[in-house]
Amino acid sequence: MRAAEVIALLSLISGTIVAAPLDDKLKEAEDYLRVDPSRTLKILNNIPTPHALTDVQQIRWHIAAMRASVFTGDLKQIIDSIEAIFHHQTHPYFIDKLVTVTSGTGIWLRKHDYIIDAQISLECSVKYAINDRQRLTITNSLALLARQLDELEKAKALYSKAQKLAKLADRKNLLAIIENNQGLIALEEGRIERAEQHFRAALAGYQNIDKRSGQISAGVNLLFVFALQQQWVNFQRLYSPTETLTLAFPNAGKQALLLWLNTRFKHMHGEPLTVEEKKSLLDAYAQLDDDRIRKLVREHLSTGMDMVLPGLKKPATKRFNRPWFEKVKRCDW
Repeated sequence: MRAAEVIALLSLISGTIVAAPLDDKLKEAEDYLRVDPSRTLKILNNIPTPHALTDVQQIRWHIAAMRASVFTGDLKQIIDSIEAIFHHQTHPYFIDKLVTVTSGTGIWLRKHDYIIDAQISLECSVKYAINDRQRLTITNSLALLARQLDELEKAKALYSKAQKLAKLADRKNLLAIIENNQGLIALEEGRIERAEQHFRAALAGYQNIDKRSGQISAGVNLLFVFALQQQWVNFQRLYSPTETLTLAFPNAGKQALLLWLNTRFKHMHGEPLTVEEKKSLLDAYAQLDDDRIRKLVREHLSTGMDMVLPGLKKPATKRFNRPWFEKVKRCDW
């Protein structure tokens, strides 16, 4: 065998050996997505030079990072990964994961108030959805979008439809997500007892499947309704385990809401706010997930706390115009 052939063979063998451990690491990161997405991100960030991976490995890396960052609230990582994934938009593996990518794009667009474009991205996801699991996930995202547009009746109808399908398919994760989102609508409508029922069901569902990000979300929301109802014994029982999970989880929005809730508890029990605490609350107010949560905090938590909060402005209609998004608009793969 000639020297050049030997070198080529050794290079091929070496590449295979290197690829296998990297595939194992990616699989491990993907396995943690539902139970501990922050662990997913740690595993991914320990993979050296992601840009040097194969095309398929790069797509897998960024899809996992995108999905994990949805749970941790890292919006910059979401869009950075989406940008990287769309560099491979003609690759067969990209096509295979198209629904996941366009759904993630829709989520990011909704969170940045690109409402029209979020709708476009989610409708593209519907077009290429190949199973009930994907259709259920997209229906949930469409309901969230309807809620953001204040189309609460439409949102409730979508959640009701998704809930029936999720029960038939025994999709425990989605059932918990739907209960949590239904609770938020009930909270916004002032149906506090109904919101509590939804949040309790969501928390129990997340605990049954050991989904930490969900436990944090439902736990913090349940603390909110306990505070509104001044159920301080229930508040204290739930606060400690929820705080432990929340502080160990890199989601600034949930940590900010937890700070508001704890400060409200202390204030209602006779502790006056210091200047430093007021400043911390103002900083936390800016870090809350969205204006709908800020509105709830203004209406229910800041009352009587001698706080002057920034006004809420209705976001102007805006359009997303990065070059790769034109392909999403055409939705033709």
